[in-house]
Amino acid sequence: MVRITMLHKVLGTLGLTLLVSGCSTTQPTFYWGHYEPLIYGMYMEPGSADSGTQIALLTEDIERAEANGIRIAPGIHAHLGYMYAMEGNIAQAKSEFAIEKTLFPESTVLIDGMLQRLEGAKK
Repeated sequence: MVRITMLHKVLGTLGLTLLVSGCSTTQPTFYWGHYEPLIYGMYMEPGSADSGTQIALLTEDIERAEANGIRIAPGIHAHLGYMYAMEGNIAQAKSEFAIEKTLFPESTVLIDGMLQRLEGAKK
C-alpha cells in the first residue's frame, strides 16, 4: 500500500513536470518590435515620431518578423496603413488595411470603419 502511494506521487510529480515543461516556449507568439513604444509615444509625447519615421520603423519590424518566421503582432499593419494615409499614400494604406484583415479577421469591423472614413475623406 505504501509502495503504491509513493509510486503515485513519483509518477504524478513526473507527469506534472513533463506537462509544465511541454507547455513552455522560447519563441514569442507575435513580434511586436517598435509598435508598443510608438503607440505609447504618440499618446504621451505627441509629435515624438512623425509618420515617415513610424512607417520606416514598422516596415523594418515586419521585415524582421518575416525573416525570423514570427507572426507580426495584431494592429501593426493597421497602424502602418494609418500612417500611410497620414502621408497621403491611400493605395498603400488600403493595402496595409487589407493585410491586417487577412491576418486578423477579428479586426474586420475596425478596418472596414477605417476604410469608410478614408473614402469619406477623399470626397
